[in-house]
Amino acid sequence: MWILIDMRKRALAAVLVALAAGCGGPAAPTGVPLTRVDLPGEPVTLTAYGDSLLIGTHREGQPVVPGLLRRDPSGAVTEIPLTTATPYGKLARWTAIDTDGTRVVAIGGERGGAHGNVRWSVWDGTAAGLVEKRQGFSTFGGYGAGDLTGVMITPSTPAVVGGWENPTAGFDIADWLPTGDDWIRQPTTGTALESTAQHLPFPIAATRYGPGILVVGWEFANGVVTPTAWHAPTGATGWTKTPLPAGGPGAAMSVHCTDSGCVAAGRVNGKLALWRLTGDTWTPLPDPPAIPVGDQDVLAAPVETDGAVIQFAADGNQVKALRLTGNTWTAHTLTGPTGTPTATLALGPTTFLVSGGTLWTTQATALR
Repeated sequence: MWILIDMRKRALAAVLVALAAGCGGPAAPTGVPLTRVDLPGEPVTLTAYGDSLLIGTHREGQPVVPGLLRRDPSGAVTEIPLTTATPYGKLARWTAIDTDGTRVVAIGGERGGAHGNVRWSVWDGTAAGLVEKRQGFSTFGGYGAGDLTGVMITPSTPAVVGGWENPTAGFDIADWLPTGDDWIRQPTTGTALESTAQHLPFPIAATRYGPGILVVGWEFANGVVTPTAWHAPTGATGWTKTPLPAGGPGAAMSVHCTDSGCVAAGRVNGKLALWRLTGDTWTPLPDPPAIPVGDQDVLAAPVETDGAVIQFAADGNQVKALRLTGNTWTAHTLTGPTGTPTATLALGPTTFLVSGGTLWTTQATALR
């Protein structure tokens, strides 16, 4: 009799534990192994080029430090020739690379000189080869220079987005457009990109969105730090500014766009936050897992694949894939990647991740 009662108690306890495990929060983590891709250099950027992948790399100790690789759907990797024009171009670390399917435009930089400022380089070409376009020192450098954030090819023009000193307060969000081989900084006075004593903008990421450009970051205004987006609907014209719904101080730190909308990732109150842009409206994605994100951290852009949003992030000493399907989050702990995810891309059924200076792949179905 005592044996029977004890068995019933154990069975009831097991049922209660199982029920408790299934209530609330994201689904229980499951381990997902990723496949490492060995490359001649450290991967830095990922860009879709049709059904191929462009991989911007950094190679210490080589005659030409930046590298650009093309990985075709079979997994074969070929080197894209680079022609440098300046000493700093030979040392550049890629910041961003974009393509319209034929043309490829890139920006990179390396610190140097007496003050250790970044010396920027801009590149143009195709998958047959990229050429550095020598610029005057004052184009991206000099006393008023800020950082460069992104490069994009819109249907009407390529553009570079970054920062430049405002004559009265802080830094404007700046954009440069090409005239021949020269890149010309555009006026910001009276636009949503202008900095004032009351509103100081800080761009963190930029991308092409439809026929225009989307920039995300944060703005300091009235003593409050607010995640913010800036949008040019056509080319680099008609800029508007939109504070993102947050409920606390924070910043948008990365963004990914498709033809139908965008998803941005960032932080609010020191925790991971994500937002979706549909039409002209930003809405927060519901209740992401409580991943700490500090103001010095880096967040890879979200990806949309297999009908879901996936955000790769470091959680302590683990790399996780956080998947949102409908209103339900699932947290997968990844086997293989270490460090901090810095770049992601979904290309067909394959998802690519750069984490800890290594390229990894997995199939989208493995992250369901």
